[in-house]
Amino acid sequence: MNLDSLITVVSLLVAVYAVVPRVRKLEFRLKFDLFGWLVVLAALGLILYLQFYQTFRAIGFTPSLNLARWNLTTSNVSFLVLAFSASVMVSYLSLQGLSRSRIYRFREFVSELGREKRYAELFSLVERNLPSLARIYHADFALSRAREFFEKRSNPYSIFLSLPESHELPKRRCARLDSLKMSIFGLMKGAFPAYQREKDAAGEVLHEILLNARTVKGMIEARPYCALQFYGWDFYEFQEFFERYLDSLIRDSGSVLYHEIRHNQNLSHGHAYHLPDRNRLLAFLFQDCSIAEKLAPYKPIGDAVIAELDARFESELPDSHNGPMRNFDEEGKWDSRIFVGIRFFDIMVMSALYQGICWHMWLYYFPTFAERIVRNLQPDSKHVDPLSEWPTQYHFFLYEIVSTLCNWIAEVEYIPLDQANIVLESTSATHENGNIPKSAMLALGRVFKEVHTSDAVDDRFRIYLTEVVFRRYFDLHVRNDFRLYSEALLNALRNGGYSMSRASMEYSASLLDSFNRIDLIPFDSDACADVRAMLEQDVESAGA
Repeated sequence: MNLDSLITVVSLLVAVYAVVPRVRKLEFRLKFDLFGWLVVLAALGLILYLQFYQTFRAIGFTPSLNLARWNLTTSNVSFLVLAFSASVMVSYLSLQGLSRSRIYRFREFVSELGREKRYAELFSLVERNLPSLARIYHADFALSRAREFFEKRSNPYSIFLSLPESHELPKRRCARLDSLKMSIFGLMKGAFPAYQREKDAAGEVLHEILLNARTVKGMIEARPYCALQFYGWDFYEFQEFFERYLDSLIRDSGSVLYHEIRHNQNLSHGHAYHLPDRNRLLAFLFQDCSIAEKLAPYKPIGDAVIAELDARFESELPDSHNGPMRNFDEEGKWDSRIFVGIRFFDIMVMSALYQGICWHMWLYYFPTFAERIVRNLQPDSKHVDPLSEWPTQYHFFLYEIVSTLCNWIAEVEYIPLDQANIVLESTSATHENGNIPKSAMLALGRVFKEVHTSDAVDDRFRIYLTEVVFRRYFDLHVRNDFRLYSEALLNALRNGGYSMSRASMEYSASLLDSFNRIDLIPFDSDACADVRAMLEQDVESAGA
């Protein structure tokens, strides 16, 4: 290798560096430290020395290497030096990660990319260095762990907490031991670093990434699934971030949330949804519902649906959901925040039900949805057909809520009856928060109370929903294994929810009237008579 070849190689490296992605340049700058400069300068110096080997030899400034005996020339050795130094640098850079000393430069890079709105590069850089960032964030190093060990034992009474209750020491002796223990552990603790400055720098990086609204929005646009990578590292900021993340997704009809819910309609068994890995967000949350139970995704989704219904109520513009259905039930619903929110709850609760989660997953958002839907319901009489199955989109939403609650209740037919989250403690309309079907019954009772006491809902649609529900009731009632569930459902309907929410005369009379007007021919006549008698008794009791 001669001097021209060296210049060519250097020029080529400069050209390659100029065209590599920005994130790779930043990573290179992050990892390239004093050692890298030493390797480069040593290699460059040695190659230059070999290029002028004859000159140095003439002045006697060369060792007796006798390269000729191995048939080596200065050009060959220059190439070997270049190849060896390059391999050393590649190996070193590949093994290098984000270290404590580099966290400040890393923070600068993150801030720089955020200011420039280069979010794809920002999250690529962070994602590749996430394990090291988490380690610095938690100060998970041997010396800091040693400090924490002594800090935990610096409590002056901790030594006595481990003693048996019957063990007694003289008070003076206890005081002396306490003083000695605090002095020893205080000195030992001070001998180890806490790395607080590095922890603070890592915390600033996480704040910029997870709590900056502009950055979160950029993540959703550039790398929406990057958010899932931050779970499991015990970042204090993650819970607040994930709520904001889901809130942003549900408010954007073009987001991955809408896309995944639309393409996640296949059922695995019963009414349970199949959750393919390609739907990464839904699979992350619901393939293991303990994650959803911990992250509480129902809150941002439910709150966003409520906010949408409230905004439509307060707006002076006409509410499109009071207009005719047209093809809304086929296409338009997939862009609707309300429908997607209902379907999100359906996937979540059904997954939790099958996985044995003993928690209602806040399906009680549904009665709140129904209350606001009924409040907003003002059909456009000029364009709406009152005799259609769903006269307006709001009618369709009410049907979806009722139908979904019925599915959660009826799913007991496909689940072992001894599974903890479906075992009934009582058939009365009392809360059992660990029982999903029972919670769905109480929620359904509250929805029915809203529907049957509203002047906005016409008699025809009340009868329609009543028939949907009582079809489920009689399906359960005819089988002895599920008769207790049918009794619990009927009690929830009669009470208009849980037992402390006493049914009114208006509600009981409307429920009885609707029941008498549904088609009861397919059902057992004795069972129908029993239900009618109980509903009549409720009317009498409410009027007394």
